[in-house]
Amino acid sequence: MGVDCMSRSEAFLSGAVQIAGPLLRRQERIVAVKLHPDAVSVVQLHPNVDDWEMDRLVSWSLENAVGRSPVQDNFSYLANQIAAAAEEAGVDGVDAGISIPHSLFDVRILQLPYMEEDELAEEAEEPEFWEEFDPELNNLMGKVVRYQILYSNEGEDRTDVMIACLPVGEVERYRSLMLEANLMPVFVENELFSLVNGIYARMSPDERFKPFFVLHLCPGNNQIITHFRGRLYMHKINISDFDEALLMELERVDEVEGDFWEEVAIRVSEQVKQAISFLAETYDVNRPDKIFLVSEYREIENFYFLLDNRLGTARVNIYDAMQDVDVPNEHQKYIDFFTNPSIFTSAIGLATQGLNVEGKARIDLHSRLISMNFLEDAPRIRRNRQLAAVNRILSLAIMAVILFSGTVLGVNTVPTYLQTREASAQYSAAEGAARAEALRRQINEKKMTEVNSGIT
Repeated sequence: MGVDCMSRSEAFLSGAVQIAGPLLRRQERIVAVKLHPDAVSVVQLHPNVDDWEMDRLVSWSLENAVGRSPVQDNFSYLANQIAAAAEEAGVDGVDAGISIPHSLFDVRILQLPYMEEDELAEEAEEPEFWEEFDPELNNLMGKVVRYQILYSNEGEDRTDVMIACLPVGEVERYRSLMLEANLMPVFVENELFSLVNGIYARMSPDERFKPFFVLHLCPGNNQIITHFRGRLYMHKINISDFDEALLMELERVDEVEGDFWEEVAIRVSEQVKQAISFLAETYDVNRPDKIFLVSEYREIENFYFLLDNRLGTARVNIYDAMQDVDVPNEHQKYIDFFTNPSIFTSAIGLATQGLNVEGKARIDLHSRLISMNFLEDAPRIRRNRQLAAVNRILSLAIMAVILFSGTVLGVNTVPTYLQTREASAQYSAAEGAARAEALRRQINEKKMTEVNSGIT
């Protein structure tokens, strides 16, 4: 009985929210906050069926190059900078989201026996369940755990699941950072998931069925990612600390030439090729002929020249996250601040999430490959949005009843009121005439009495 009541309640809320569609326009998009190694950006994207409109965008350099240091080390400074950027952008979206660096997460792909989605959801409530399939997952207490089924086949008795977890304290730091910046956090996501969603959402339906590789250059956490037959795999590129430091300097080099940079290019490209080989051999993925390059550095050309023609038959393509995105003229200067068209990929992937309070897939607006919101109160936020939509409908209904009642009252009562008012005016006039006639009669009687007294 409880399940039936819940399903009816969900159905009612979903229907009510759909009725209130136009009232939720400001909740169809998320104000995405992106922390670059030495800058901060606030993006508000409004995806439509035909094109993507970037309503707001402000980016500026940070005086303190915070890099990938923990948020708590620069908490107040970052909160002030985000708040200032949001104010400068003039954002009007209701909801906000931020991506957490992938390095803070523990992400694993587990192969389970075939399980129905409801059965897996029930089993996953017990933290010990995951330990059966991966002994290292033996301490999930105090962590936010999210998972998503990537592949499921009953005939193969197989269910591939991606599980991601991180300490509750990390989520709370980023949530508090948004609140301190006067933004309402409703989505907190793994940065790599946002990046993949940003690329996936821009693909045509045909392209989504083809494998694609992404090379993500990020200070301290370089990754190679592949999507193949509905499954997502990622592997860290083991670049040494020495070469990592050189990459930090690479974007400021005028020309990538000479034996020194040739050796750096060989070492880095070899690590990238090893990561690609690992994914291809471990997960039976075809080796790529094209790789999307996404970089978190302000400039990207030097990285392109460092890797191009060094990854075997694979060609490196700089991913242009801003292609076909309409940007207001007054915000174009913030795009030009970076000579790297891929730098907003994860921000756009986050901005296209939407809270989706209608409870239905919006393929045209919110296409995503991975959907994991690490806010623990995300279901409550969604329910509050639904109740707010119902409240708007009830408020409009009450206003409509009041207006209708007023109209009926006016149609039925005003003519009668005017007739009564006219009759009252006629009565008052007659009453005044009667008083005047009575007064004249009294005067005449007084004069007759005086005449009679004189005759007598």
